[in-house]
Amino acid sequence: MRSVRNLLLVVGAALALACTDNPTDPSASPSFGLAGQDQTRHDQLKHLLQAEKERIKQERDNGKVAYEIARAEWRLYRDQLKRAKKLGATATDLLRCEPRPLEGDAAIIGPEGGTLQIGEHQLAIPRGALTEEQVIVGKAPTSSLVDVQFEPEGLQFQLPAQLTLSYKGCDVPTGDLLVAYLGIGNRILELPVSHDYRSYSEVTGEIHHFSRYAVAY
Repeated sequence: MRSVRNLLLVVGAALALACTDNPTDPSASPSFGLAGQDQTRHDQLKHLLQAEKERIKQERDNGKVAYEIARAEWRLYRDQLKRAKKLGATATDLLRCEPRPLEGDAAIIGPEGGTLQIGEHQLAIPRGALTEEQVIVGKAPTSSLVDVQFEPEGLQFQLPAQLTLSYKGCDVPTGDLLVAYLGIGNRILELPVSHDYRSYSEVTGEIHHFSRYAVAY
């Protein structure tokens, strides 16, 4: 009887040791931990997205003074453009239009791709262009330029995204319009491959990175 009891004790100890070495708690599973990390990052991005949308709304509400300044710049440009046309010259290489109030949009976009609608402008990010989720922000500021600013600054795409800029209502010159990547002081740094759809008053360009783009001619 004692030997049987000792055998049972040995078997029980072995089973306890096996349970300790091979936990069944899902939270200890590597795959569960990875999924938890993904969910945590997604929740953080949702909070960031809400903050960005509130920031866009605040900037739009505070943009009345900037709007009036931009309208004054537009009127000055329009007068210069009329004089330049009489002389047979162009006033600038960046298209200018009557200013509009600030427009903006923000979205969480990941490897599946997605679309951002900034007023009448659109950014289409294809599947596979991003390796992980990002909060993408786009703003069309109150300006006489037809321009859009994107965040996060310096974001690179694995595949080109399609940026469509609308120039409806603008006094456009002859010749095709282009999408231009701008640097400091409105200096043109790149001219991506572009297609001017004059019948729709839109120009589409293939962009590989952020952040600021405008319509040029």
